[in-house]
Amino acid sequence: MSDSPLNCDLPETDLEQQLQKPWYRTQGERLASPPASMVAGVSTSSDAMDFGFSHIDERIIDVRTAFMILRRFQLVPINLFMIVALSIMWIIGQFYYGVFAASAALFVPLWAAVYLFEIFFPLTLPVRIDRHGGVVYVGHRGTFYRIPWNELEVSFSHNLQYLGSGVMWERQYYSHLYLRNNHYFCGKKPKRALQRKRISSTFNEGVMYQRWNFIVRYYHGEVAEKERVELIGINHDSYKRYLNSKTLIRRILGNLVFMIFMPSMFWWKLTPFKFKWPKEIEAIFGKKNYY
Repeated sequence: MSDSPLNCDLPETDLEQQLQKPWYRTQGERLASPPASMVAGVSTSSDAMDFGFSHIDERIIDVRTAFMILRRFQLVPINLFMIVALSIMWIIGQFYYGVFAASAALFVPLWAAVYLFEIFFPLTLPVRIDRHGGVVYVGHRGTFYRIPWNELEVSFSHNLQYLGSGVMWERQYYSHLYLRNNHYFCGKKPKRALQRKRISSTFNEGVMYQRWNFIVRYYHGEVAEKERVELIGINHDSYKRYLNSKTLIRRILGNLVFMIFMPSMFWWKLTPFKFKWPKEIEAIFGKKNYY
């Protein structure tokens, strides 16, 4: 973007204008691929990137696309607030009859509603990058695409979000992946010749670029094993393997902390409310469904 504080010197593009129905009306769109180019002057590290990925191994990396930070971390402040608020109300209730009951009647249903959302809102499939096959698998509204890496069209853009009284308009940054009908693989036939899928959204421009840089570096086989240790929190299986090398007390405490503050780690593995890769893609990778 022309006024970006970072050195994003990628070329401008008019791909959004080619859409039959522009959903986002974003601005300053820059094309990051093809060919896949890193953003200069931005970290390529995997540090603090575990929220954006659901699986990584020698062959594939699964990239989370929907509610990444929100769904992963929203329960941490909510649970802390509810625990502290109800504890304070309980203490006050020892001196003033009915205070705790009234507070619980307000807070507990709200608390339960957040958990019900987490349990029943379907988990969306990630974008799967097959490094060995040189292709990217994308599911979009029941249509599945297989896009050669060298033909991948990913863009960066932004729009302005109003965050409420007393807060000025704030930029929200996006990265989008473009889907063409000639890359159709299976599932429903594409309704449009060109569609766009949002693969990240953040108010931190640098985080968006860092995530993209790490993806490009992974594809070219430049991610060391020690860096994958930084991604132990990407899914329950990875975290469980990490804890298996720790002491019994550490394993108990580690699981307890996650159960209380980030139970989504466990739900995402067990919940039946999630989409699955079609049999055509499972025939390639097996039943590997990560969220």
